[in-house]
Amino acid sequence: MTNPPSPQSQQPQPGGFGPPPPQQPQQAPQQGGFGPPVEPPPGGYPQPGAYGQPGGYTQPGGFGPPQPVPPPNPTPGGGGRSRGRAAIIGSAVLAVALIVGGGVWYATQQGDDDGSKDKAAGKPKPDGAGPAYEKPKEPVPADPKAFFKGAANQPKLPKGASTYRVKGSWLTDKIYAKASVRRITGLDAATGKDVWKLDKPGMSCAGSTNLGNGNIAVVVTQPAPKAGDDEKSYAPCTEVMAFDVDTGEKLWTKSVSIGYQKDKTQFNQATIVGDTVALSGLYGGAAFDLRSGKLLWKPKLGEKCRDVGYGGGDRLVAVRSCGELSTPKFKVELLDPATGKPKWSYGMPDGVKSPNVISTWPVVLGTDSGEITASGASDIFSLDDRGKLRTKFELPDGQYMHTCGTSSTNEDCKGIVAGNGKLYVATARRDGDKEYTTTNDIVVFSLATGKTTGQRVKGGDEAPVIPLRMDGGNVLVYKSSPVTRVYSVHGRTMKQTLLLDATTRPSALPPLISEVHYRHGKLYLSSDLLSRPVSDRKSVMMMGFAAK
Repeated sequence: MTNPPSPQSQQPQPGGFGPPPPQQPQQAPQQGGFGPPVEPPPGGYPQPGAYGQPGGYTQPGGFGPPQPVPPPNPTPGGGGRSRGRAAIIGSAVLAVALIVGGGVWYATQQGDDDGSKDKAAGKPKPDGAGPAYEKPKEPVPADPKAFFKGAANQPKLPKGASTYRVKGSWLTDKIYAKASVRRITGLDAATGKDVWKLDKPGMSCAGSTNLGNGNIAVVVTQPAPKAGDDEKSYAPCTEVMAFDVDTGEKLWTKSVSIGYQKDKTQFNQATIVGDTVALSGLYGGAAFDLRSGKLLWKPKLGEKCRDVGYGGGDRLVAVRSCGELSTPKFKVELLDPATGKPKWSYGMPDGVKSPNVISTWPVVLGTDSGEITASGASDIFSLDDRGKLRTKFELPDGQYMHTCGTSSTNEDCKGIVAGNGKLYVATARRDGDKEYTTTNDIVVFSLATGKTTGQRVKGGDEAPVIPLRMDGGNVLVYKSSPVTRVYSVHGRTMKQTLLLDATTRPSALPPLISEVHYRHGKLYLSSDLLSRPVSDRKSVMMMGFAAK
């Protein structure tokens, strides 16, 4: 069989993720499924270009020859974080990828996907450490070896747009869905074939980081441009749309305004708790019933405090900004998701910057208390189940690899997860044992004392590791070199179980700045911000990996 040209030179074909042709959102696409197989080019896929995000967000460096960074100190507050936020995805396993903007999906091998369910909430311990050790839900495949299935370039941007936000991607037991240019596309999670396409009016500034009951997701988009107007990258995202990820059915679209103001309120974050979706932004938060779209609460005119961020999933935790926008004071509250009323409130110390919710069960927050750092979370606050401070400890800038950003957008931390009464953090890269190699570790802190436990996940030469998320009582860990691997690490014994083992190593979509989903032997990564290319080099928007 003759292999077709690589995705980097392939001409766009009808279908895929680009601007949609005239058709109903639920209509079966005219061209579905993957095309012929594509072999990975020598040296892997090209590195995505600079993101060009307003504010100077640039591409982190890869794991090449190391910068002179000292190894982490295993004492509380020791360790550090690379300012380059280095981490590169290594290896393609199911690289289920789309040439977005009128693109083609490629496939060579079908994978199995048993699906995933929202994690069940356990009963809290009195100390607020969260649920006791839970059995993990991710199955161990009989054969973790994965197979390359394709790659994809970013789509052509609309006229007048230099950057284009495409936040939002979701994975169920049936479907992987990704927001793209003017549409969301749902793919069969096992075969990669197109299942549905759903139009959206413009960019998506936020996508729910979790799913509600019935696999319902929410995306926040720009309003549709007026006739004759170009799609403007600076238009605020005000439209809240809920849809069924498995079917692509749009359930409702809503927006809100404050008091007598005619302008709609903009949101930059969405999270789901049970049957409630909560939206937050600079001017306050709102919530809707997930199934009906009924408004549960919204910002009020003249409020002294505004919900500027939420953490969802197990419980709903709000970050509230009080006072002047230039000199805010923050407090953290556990909310009733049906009413928005606080169950407890904790006032953050003066001087903290934009607290970010790392976990809602246990409640863990990351923030900067002094100068703004590259990680956005040099200080960790651990709260108990009554909203009282358990402990506070430091993750000094320059010695850790986690990132929570520097904006008020919550649930955006990567390289750092909490569970089992512990905090798991990726250290910065350091010299490996071999010449011109780098490595790092995942270190563990007690959320009761703020001290390291002595437990550690080692990366090995040219195999940097980062924690992805909790799976029950286990931690899912991503290793990027020499090939991509995903491990389940036991929360007590630290025993590692291999879940996915790739056979190749492309370099694209670094996990610390990508949307990452792992479920049942499948790993999907995608970009959430596209930029107009400055050269002929193609940027990868999305790829997926799968074990048998």
